[in-house]
Amino acid sequence: MNKSALYQLSYGVYVVSTWDKGRATGCTANSAMQITSSPATVAVSINHDNYTNQCIQDTGKFAVSVLGEHTDPGVIGTFGFYSGKDTNKFDKVEPVIKSFLPVVPDACGYIVCEVIDKLETSSHTVFLGKVVDADVLKQDTPMTYAYYHNVIKGKSPKNAPTYQGEGE
Repeated sequence: MNKSALYQLSYGVYVVSTWDKGRATGCTANSAMQITSSPATVAVSINHDNYTNQCIQDTGKFAVSVLGEHTDPGVIGTFGFYSGKDTNKFDKVEPVIKSFLPVVPDACGYIVCEVIDKLETSSHTVFLGKVVDADVLKQDTPMTYAYYHNVIKGKSPKNAPTYQGEGE
């Protein structure tokens, strides 16, 4: 099987954030999508090993920061290659608070959700969230995962759905 065929699926690049006992935390994600328009519902997929997963379970809320092509690539690295358990990721990226949740200020837009349901897979939790707030922060083209790999030359962290180890 040629797993590179999965790169043909269209993805965005996002930071999914929430709170950890009063401290902002989050992780880079590429699996976020709108499920319904009325009521507006969004789904995000977060690896069980990501600390953000447990924090979303604890708070019942999450925000999706939609990263743009002009977002500092360091944001992706900070939120994608370090654990919020050991690192305060928002030390390097001062969040803006939208509807009581931390959002990446360099994003082109954000969506704030309350968890209404979840689906457990062997490696990820898919959280379904009712949209309670959303807005455009700046005019920028939303970054696709293809742009991240082909233009920025970014890599996939181990917990990413698209991660391929050596020889895969």
